[in-house]
Amino acid sequence: CITYFVSDAFKEVLFIAEPKSILEIGFNAGASALLFLMLKPTMHYDSVDIVENKKSIDYLSKNFSRFYFVNKNSLDIIPGEDLLFKYDLVFIDGDHSEQGVKNDIEKSLLFNPKYILLDDYRHPSHQYIEKIILEDERFEVVKVWEFNEIWDGYSMALCKVINN
Repeated sequence: CITYFVSDAFKEVLFIAEPKSILEIGFNAGASALLFLMLKPTMHYDSVDIVENKKSIDYLSKNFSRFYFVNKNSLDIIPGEDLLFKYDLVFIDGDHSEQGVKNDIEKSLLFNPKYILLDDYRHPSHQYIEKIILEDERFEVVKVWEFNEIWDGYSMALCKVINN
């Protein structure tokens, strides 16, 4: 559900992080990819997911030459093989299990990002996400957005990578 609340948060993410490239782990239907691509016309955007939403992928590929999709589990992606070697920002919105989040964080760091953006940061069903980040010295939380007016617990956090 992309609303003006989320759109404003994405604009702020782009302002703070100034990414030239984004890797999204967890494409789903592609709403986040579409919004980011529309908000920043010069940015390269790659997405990886085990679910292939063909209509969304075809639409984004046709309308944004800066978009690339890899149909693969994030555990299996390799920098420089399926994707670029480096991304300025990695958006983690894939497997929301505790181990899945940990795996996606570790995998994202292989791409040397300046920032990571985490979905569902303070969601009641995923309280471990915030704990994982706060206990990890490699990250500094820059900003947290909460969208409780949309649904309880929907949130994102932008974190600067400080010790990778």
